[in-house]
Amino acid sequence: MSWQLSVFIIIFTLIMIALYFPLFVPVECRKRKRGYTARQLINGYWTYTLAAAAVYGLMQAQFPIQRHLNLFVDYDCTSYIEHIEGSLVVCFQSISTPVLTYLMTFVYLVLFSSIMIFTFLVLAYTEQTAALKRFSLVFSLNYLIAFPFYLLFPVTVTGYALPDVQPLMYELHPLIYAAITTVDPLDNCFPSLHAALVFSALLIIYGTNLRRYRIFLTFAFPTVVFATLYLGVHWAIDIVAGMALSVFTLQIADHCGERILCYANVAAVRIERLIGVEETIICSTCACKITTVPHIRFVSCPECGTCIEHSAL
Repeated sequence: MSWQLSVFIIIFTLIMIALYFPLFVPVECRKRKRGYTARQLINGYWTYTLAAAAVYGLMQAQFPIQRHLNLFVDYDCTSYIEHIEGSLVVCFQSISTPVLTYLMTFVYLVLFSSIMIFTFLVLAYTEQTAALKRFSLVFSLNYLIAFPFYLLFPVTVTGYALPDVQPLMYELHPLIYAAITTVDPLDNCFPSLHAALVFSALLIIYGTNLRRYRIFLTFAFPTVVFATLYLGVHWAIDIVAGMALSVFTLQIADHCGERILCYANVAAVRIERLIGVEETIICSTCACKITTVPHIRFVSCPECGTCIEHSAL
């Protein structure tokens, strides 16, 4: 049954992304002719796609892996969070209505996914490679750092932990509950990845010239945060921890990003050589054709010895 919800999310996420392009991609960028072939785009961006897919797949496989290997801990950390903040999140459901519940469920499931995917796409499309590298690294680090917390620091969602908070999203439709509980034991609260990832996107987009998308994320971030609290998913502390995680991973990206990406590039070159991915470049000195792999950064011409700086794009 859960596949039906997945199809729904995919279809509406694609619709949202299609709407984002004319709204948030600068006109001059959309009018400019692209000089890249499909092969160049695949060679240039497969590393970012693979890294994002790998860490996302790891998170989605967490619950099945736990069940298969019986990695569940025999303690619950929910009481610690409740002791600190009490029933603060109750106030977010004081304005509960069926329409608002459907809208916030859409925000939680679809808007969040569309923001994550579109941020990758818009940075690639507008050729803001430095920002794309930062976002790819931060995206992966957020997931990887949160993963052990989800394994070792289980905190139950507020809808099933606090008597005065209703699990609005989980009880909205049986499909939603079935789909989510397939991959989530409902104790993956701390920290909030919804908050961490959207806040990361906001901080990184603030350093670009994507003005309209920056304004959109400024409003989208608090909307996503409100949705997680209103629907009976996250605690307020989860949101604070998610934002702190975002700032922390950005600091890692800024101070250690080049070193990490250098190691990642070496791995990419080895993979390309292993599976036989090749492309041809032309020596600027003697016009010799040189066959190499896409992600090697410097190529020495076998004819004249010229060292050529190379980019996958």
